[in-house]
Amino acid sequence: LQRQKDGHDVLFLCQGFFGQISTPDKGVYRMQISHLTLEVSSGDITKQDTDVIVNSSSPDFTLKTGVSKAILEGAGKAVESQCKDLGSKPNEGIIMTSPGNLPCKNIIHVYIKNNTADIMDKILSVLLMCEEKKFKSVSFPALGTGVNIPSHWDPMNNSETKQIELKTDSNEFQEVKDLFRATSSDFTVKKIERIQNSSLWQNYQIKKRQTDEKNSHSNNERRLFHGTSVDTIQKINAHGFNRSFHGKNADVYGNGTYFAVDAKYSAQGTYSSMDDKGQKYMYLARVIVGNYTRGQKGLREPPPKDPTNPTDLYDSVVDKKDNPSMFVVFHDVQAYPEYLITFCQS
Repeated sequence: LQRQKDGHDVLFLCQGFFGQISTPDKGVYRMQISHLTLEVSSGDITKQDTDVIVNSSSPDFTLKTGVSKAILEGAGKAVESQCKDLGSKPNEGIIMTSPGNLPCKNIIHVYIKNNTADIMDKILSVLLMCEEKKFKSVSFPALGTGVNIPSHWDPMNNSETKQIELKTDSNEFQEVKDLFRATSSDFTVKKIERIQNSSLWQNYQIKKRQTDEKNSHSNNERRLFHGTSVDTIQKINAHGFNRSFHGKNADVYGNGTYFAVDAKYSAQGTYSSMDDKGQKYMYLARVIVGNYTRGQKGLREPPPKDPTNPTDLYDSVVDKKDNPSMFVVFHDVQAYPEYLITFCQS
């Protein structure tokens, strides 16, 4: 299989990856392919003494979760500053920085959209960059196994959480407003804020991927509403929805976190209390509902799909199986607080 990359003819050996696999150390697998040594191992990439290590990052190259966090923290503030500077300039999803405090010669940072074509393209770009710079060795993390933050987010600038007010003339603002007002025309939207929490987002996406695989389909997510009070906003933004709050409002269908299909339900005073300025608050959340059944009082987890197999549980419960208006989830990572809507009575 042959393709061209930046004027280079690149040959992929789909079959004929010649060489015996050896295991010189426990957990290390090595193959010799002509003059090339390919090695697969588990360990701390920041300790690798190869010429280059690769960091899978966000579009602005400031991601500080998982492996990327370990690399940037190990490299130090100087490398973080380089990433911030280079990430603000035109690039093709790949930049090179100094190693900072790491034992390698350079760090190559890549932004990868989680699809096979882009993973292949970025690997080729890294290898060609290494060839151009006369590097002899490079360490890659397990690319494509993590989760990237959304490309439309504002730069995180090393913050774990950000609350970004949307411009009223943006398509993003209008989309959320339309979803809210579809059933809540009696209320006026004061502002809409995008909640950016990279750790919560990654945990949510990992759970979604697991649910998609378990259920053998990807129709497991819904955008639902959750009314709240002003005193819980910062807690939700930082830590997500917490099942311990369920007792404040409802437990008819189980001791989980409740989400409504219609905004008008969450706008009720029971769920969205008014602050001293006359404002009310509601989240538009992404929720992994998966396969569901009717809930009941006292549930601490969804019931099993088959009584003879107590480990195979439903993903959520509802008020009614046909055309549900309420969903309840029992795992905090099953919901992401995507937008905070501030509103008041018209």
